[in-house]
Amino acid sequence: MQLLLDEASVEDLEAHRLSVPDDVDDAHAALRLRAQLDQRRQRSSELAALNDIAVRLTTVRDDRSLLQEVVDQARRLLGVDLAYIGSAYGNYFVIEVTSGALTPQLVGLRLARDQGLVGLVIRSSAPAWTHDYQNEPAFLHITGADSAARSENMRGLLGVPLRVGERVIGALFACKRQERDFTESEIALLSALAAHAAVAIENVRAIERLESLNAELSTRTAELEKTLQWDRTLTQVVLSGGGVQRLIREVATLSGKKVRFLNAQDVPDDEDAASVVQRCRAGSDTAASDTVIGHRVAAAGQFLGTLIAYGDDSETRLLLDRAAPALALSLAEERAASEAARRAQDAFLVDLLTHPASTPDDERRQLRLAGLTSEKSYCIAVVLGSTRAAIPTSAGTVVAEHGSRILVAVPARDSSAARSVFLSGTVGISEPARGSEALAKAYLEAQQTVDVLTTLGRVGDVSSARGLGIYRILLSHLAREHLDELSEEQLGPLMAEQNKRGVPLLDTLSVYLAHGRHHSATASSLGVHVNTLYQRLDAIDRLIGKDWRDPDKALDLQVLMRLRRSADLLGK
Repeated sequence: MQLLLDEASVEDLEAHRLSVPDDVDDAHAALRLRAQLDQRRQRSSELAALNDIAVRLTTVRDDRSLLQEVVDQARRLLGVDLAYIGSAYGNYFVIEVTSGALTPQLVGLRLARDQGLVGLVIRSSAPAWTHDYQNEPAFLHITGADSAARSENMRGLLGVPLRVGERVIGALFACKRQERDFTESEIALLSALAAHAAVAIENVRAIERLESLNAELSTRTAELEKTLQWDRTLTQVVLSGGGVQRLIREVATLSGKKVRFLNAQDVPDDEDAASVVQRCRAGSDTAASDTVIGHRVAAAGQFLGTLIAYGDDSETRLLLDRAAPALALSLAEERAASEAARRAQDAFLVDLLTHPASTPDDERRQLRLAGLTSEKSYCIAVVLGSTRAAIPTSAGTVVAEHGSRILVAVPARDSSAARSVFLSGTVGISEPARGSEALAKAYLEAQQTVDVLTTLGRVGDVSSARGLGIYRILLSHLAREHLDELSEEQLGPLMAEQNKRGVPLLDTLSVYLAHGRHHSATASSLGVHVNTLYQRLDAIDRLIGKDWRDPDKALDLQVLMRLRRSADLLGK
């Protein structure tokens, strides 16, 4: 008892037992008590060390440093040669860090969750060990892991899971390079260390995720603030009426790069932004290492053009993305203003030609608003079957749309000089006129001329009233009276019969002559049976006589009927 109180060693107690044969039982009891005291002292030391480790683990904020701290402490606590720790990622386990390793082969080793000792630990979520890893038959051996084990001369191996709640996030291993068994206390000690480590690792990773999210949030916030500032700047340009060119300059200033804009007219309809960018690169002095990026600009589904920047980075791409709507709005505003101005100009010219001014002051105002002057003579042209864009305009020429027709005032001293302006469409041209009243009469003349051309089937012709030849008589009031008399004389019986019976005899005769007296073609054009056509032709013979079938007479009747249609159209 005195020896125990003096904390005598086991050797001293054993020597005392041998020297006092009569006190054998007490000596054995003292030895057992000594062993228990040593175990408790060891356990107390281990617990104190474990508590110290747990406190230290809470102070580490880096994941890699924390894992290294855990394996270093595991190796020290259990007095082993090697310790390593790994994480579970899906169906795989990856060794992260080691302590006491002889080679670098273990770090980064990737194992399936059903392979090796790690498979037993993770699947069962419980500790597992072997006194000789390299010859253990209880689990599946794989080439990569066994090669690393041989390089490290791994024998006795203990593994415990890293658990957070019901999840296994990894495993901690302690290894001896000799065969050995692991006691319950060692298993409990490593398991306790793993429990503290798992919580610390999860906390550190959660903090890292939070810091990463905070960093990303800060980045996004900064981007949002910058984007909002861009939006304010670009919107202010639009609201102040700065226009497209000022917007382009502002984008170039904000990006610090060369920026240009290609209108839709400069870009083929089927060319995408990538092709436009490539074409811009080929036509610029940009270095081969530089990047050219483009952004399509559209509004209401209509392609307006491509915004180009010489230099590529995420910030520039974002800026182009923010600038595109402002640019589209500015383009739409400019187009709307241009369209409004065009429509106003059209209205002023139409008003001049249809409601001429009655006083000199009003006339000067009308001419000025229409874009004309009182010092020049103008030929007025009325165009059908063409577009405004197809009419070439020279200095002083004014173009306006009036319903389905296009009106053109061409500065000219004679109508022949104005003919060269028109490349397409059916065009009636007046003789030169000056002043509002004369221009209004010229407009009426041009309008009548194009109507006659249409009636005569001369689609695509360009003519003045003088160029109509015989058909010019349609533009004379006196000629209209003669035309009515001639029509009554030559076609009166047909017109009377047609009005009485409702049979279109005039149309039948006109179509028959227009088709060269071919019966089937005429019947098809009229939409009647051939027999019906024969009946109508017999009626015509009976009413005006058969001499209409004579070629010369037939030509006179054909011209007469055309003149009537033209006159009727002009009368409307």
